Amino acid sequence: MIDFNNVFIYSDQPTTCKKCGARTEIILDLSHTLNKTEIHRCYDKKCIFEFVMQFDLDFKNYSLL
Repeated sequence: MIDFNNVFIYSDQPTTCKKCGARTEIILDLSHTLNKTEIHRCYDKKCIFEFVMQFDLDFKNYSLL
């Protein structure tokens, strides 16, 4: 189940799971939309946490796109 209660911000580091720290995969890429959103899933088979990542111009991470 995707956690829509918390939206995380892109950084210049590879995206990792917010629960266990493992690397993640993008399961839905909406980076072409206005909110530049991605849905990620943890690669760890015991965790499989799903969460939302968004681009934030105020966070100064716009050099990533």
